[in-house]
Amino acid sequence: MNLEYKKVLYIDLNTLLYEFKIHEDLWKYIGGIGVGYRLFADNIDEKPVVLTAGPLSGYFPYISKACLLYLSNGAVEEKFGGGTIAGLMNMVGVDAIVFTGATDKFVHISLFNQDVTITTEKEEDFERRYSDFILTKDKATSQRYFSFGNGISLGDSFTGGISVSIDSTESLSFNDFNHYEDLYNDLLDQYRKLSVEPRSNPSCLGCPMGCDKSSQGEDEENVAVLPRCLISCAYAEEVFKSIPTAYACLNSVGYKYHHSHLENLPKLVGELKVYINNKLRDDSNR
Repeated sequence: MNLEYKKVLYIDLNTLLYEFKIHEDLWKYIGGIGVGYRLFADNIDEKPVVLTAGPLSGYFPYISKACLLYLSNGAVEEKFGGGTIAGLMNMVGVDAIVFTGATDKFVHISLFNQDVTITTEKEEDFERRYSDFILTKDKATSQRYFSFGNGISLGDSFTGGISVSIDSTESLSFNDFNHYEDLYNDLLDQYRKLSVEPRSNPSCLGCPMGCDKSSQGEDEENVAVLPRCLISCAYAEEVFKSIPTAYACLNSVGYKYHHSHLENLPKLVGELKVYINNKLRDDSNR
């Protein structure tokens, strides 16, 4: 767990080289779309594909999404998907993965604790993988069941695919387990606030709902910034847009955010979106 910084894995698809970087300046963006937009802004000239987890992914119910940001037709697209990827990124201490370049190969990326292995493989082997994250030019999934939504388009130069598998000997840690357990049980009792009903479908990692929409991704919607930074699903917005709830959850696992950090998130994310949109507009007019 990275309590005072964000750890980012950068992967160059042109060279198949990788690098970990520690970013103390990303801490204030919490996670999810906040960290994602900041990383996109910092690497905008390389047209990155950015995958982010949230600081509570895997810890609490209804908060198991990952955020995918990429450039399409001159604008940044937001997609959100569940499955296993966000929780497992948290377990190995990787807050975000930034892909640059493009590939016509089928690339498999394996993370085991802090060890990274990057290999290429045949398309038929790629198609058989049920990895924690799978990305092709027109689709993103986790374990080939949990979708990141329709309409994904990475462009004609991206003709191959990426799969990411994560394994760990680590476990999630807690600042105050008794407090965490009380919060967890309280959140379970709030399932009636969700805009979906419990079902028997496969559930995202850390979520007990198995709802009818568990296989579906979420496109950009009118969802509050705080839940999208944590990252909850859109159907749990009513639960996680509460600053006291988010603050208590973050504190229980060791994060030292203040209420003001959570209150400032909409302004910070809004400023990043304005900067990115202006930069993209200026570049297209040259």
